[in-house]
This record gives sequence, structure tokens and C-alpha cells, in this order.
Amino acid sequence: MHVGRICVLLISLVALFLAMNPESSVLGLVSYAWGGFGAAFGPIVLFALFSRKTSWRSALAGMIVGTIVLVVWKQIGLSSMMYEIVPGFIANVITMMIMNIFYPAENEELLAEFDDVVDKTNNLITG
Repeated sequence: MHVGRICVLLISLVALFLAMNPESSVLGLVSYAWGGFGAAFGPIVLFALFSRKTSWRSALAGMIVGTIVLVVWKQIGLSSMMYEIVPGFIANVITMMIMNIFYPAENEELLAEFDDVVDKTNNLITG
């Protein structure tokens, strides 16, 4: 319990130091982190919900490409023109669409479960 309290105190001191430093851009770091989450995982969630073809290969490839595009976009200074999540998200979507063509989902159990959820959803909507 003492270790936990000491860690909270240390983290609080670091946060206080960052907040008092006018050159520190905590908001920028948080924005960049959320951009990374959105570019890497946003399309995966959407494809998992709405695309029967999505496989682990397409999800992994999309996540890698989306993250790389986000980091490169930020590092070359284009984030002043457009928030880096946008090109990262688009690159992830395009990558997943291409990968779904060449490597569609093959696990019959998961495909059957996906179809079952779609059928139940359709039944709820149509009544």
C-alpha cells in the first residue's frame, strides 16, 4: 500500500511539473496519443462489426499501416495542415479493404457467429 501511495505522489509531482512548464504541450501529447488509437484501432472496430471478410491478417496490416502513416505524417510536419488521425485512418481502411480481398476470414466458427449476429440484428429491426 505504501508503494502505491508513493507512486501516486511521484506521478502527481511529474504532472505538476509538466503543468507548470509553459513549453510543455500535454494537450499535444494527448491529442497525438488519441490520434494513434484512432488511426490504429478505429477501422478495425468498424470492419469487425460490418465486414464479414475481415481477418486477423487484414486487421494487423491495417493497424501497422495506419500507425506508420500517422507517425510519418506527424514527423514530416504535415499535422499543421491536417490532424494526423485522418491520413492514418484512411490508410488503415484502404489496407484492410485490399487485405480482405486477398486474405478473407476463413474461420467457419467465427463466420457462423457473425452471420448469427447479423440475422438476429435484422430480426430485431424488421420485427
